[in-house]
Amino acid sequence: MATTDRTIRVGTTNVTIRTSNRTTLGVTVTQHGNVIVHGPPTTTDADATALVNRRRSWIYRQLAHLAKTAPDDPLKKLVPGTGFDVLGRRHRLRIVPDINQNEPLIQLRSIPTGSWLHIRCSTALKTDEARRTLINFYADTGLEWLEVNLPQIAAKTPNRNLAATFSTRMRTAWTRNHTSRGLTLHRATAQLHPHLLRELIHRTLNLHTIANTHDLNNALRTLWLGRLTPPENTHPRPHSTSTTSGHCPDCSASPATFHTDRCDIARCAHTGLQRAHCHPGNTCNTIWTGQIPGRAECTEYGFYCRPVPGGYEPCNADDPDAMHDLNRLYRECRWDRAAQRMILRPDTWPPHASRDQPRKVRP
Repeated sequence: MATTDRTIRVGTTNVTIRTSNRTTLGVTVTQHGNVIVHGPPTTTDADATALVNRRRSWIYRQLAHLAKTAPDDPLKKLVPGTGFDVLGRRHRLRIVPDINQNEPLIQLRSIPTGSWLHIRCSTALKTDEARRTLINFYADTGLEWLEVNLPQIAAKTPNRNLAATFSTRMRTAWTRNHTSRGLTLHRATAQLHPHLLRELIHRTLNLHTIANTHDLNNALRTLWLGRLTPPENTHPRPHSTSTTSGHCPDCSASPATFHTDRCDIARCAHTGLQRAHCHPGNTCNTIWTGQIPGRAECTEYGFYCRPVPGGYEPCNADDPDAMHDLNRLYRECRWDRAAQRMILRPDTWPPHASRDQPRKVRP
């Protein structure tokens, strides 16, 4: 017998009555918050209403759980400095001129200055193209991670040849395990820390728990699903030493107040490097001064660079596309814990810049 649906109103809740060749009544709440009563062809509106009223407490608990665990679906801005998590590591966005980059998107990793995603200006101008580029980047990143880690995970399952992939089309589930096609993961899960990503796979495959499930659920809620706003300005950020609003561009801390714990701009008070839970408690947090850390020192010592094909080269402050060379700052200076700033090493004074060799940045 074909399945038939009709909708009734029970109190303030819309209820779908779905009849088929089953013989009993039952009620389910879908992951979209829809209440469905399943029953035989003889199910009446009164039967469905009575069942919903009897199960009202259970239905409300399910709806409350869905509201608590539903993704926040944050909205990202296509502006320089926007944060994107890649396998648990925060990357900041940088919009670069087309002449300096052939690929739509390049991932750059650099310990002193953090990690970056360089997106071409022409790509950033087209919001839909930028969204597809970022979504495909996450799927490709996840596939690379699976190539390394899937054999170890598959060894814990009856199927040692377990197939797995990342999908750019999944909408309503984080994972799906098919008997013949294998495991499919939502591309957004490539934003998770590898430990949490493993836990998600273990959960899907009914393997043992390796991470805190509450941490995983909270992380899943904050994943970016693809919502973007057009760029306000597609030109690379100039080498200024302060922000327009005076607040930290990452955590929005006001001047003379501490950064938040997960701020990627904050530096460790003990080492001067990017702060990432490097010391217990709040002992190494620093105060937002209204200036990006290190830029004042770069201006003082004349450390500037500009993008060239394949990397960056030293330049003067007034050269086109000049930006503060934070990599050179950390290479030629040391952190003065008392002064809370970078100072030149004795063997690097006076500072000098060589234009002979461009400095490569590992993609």
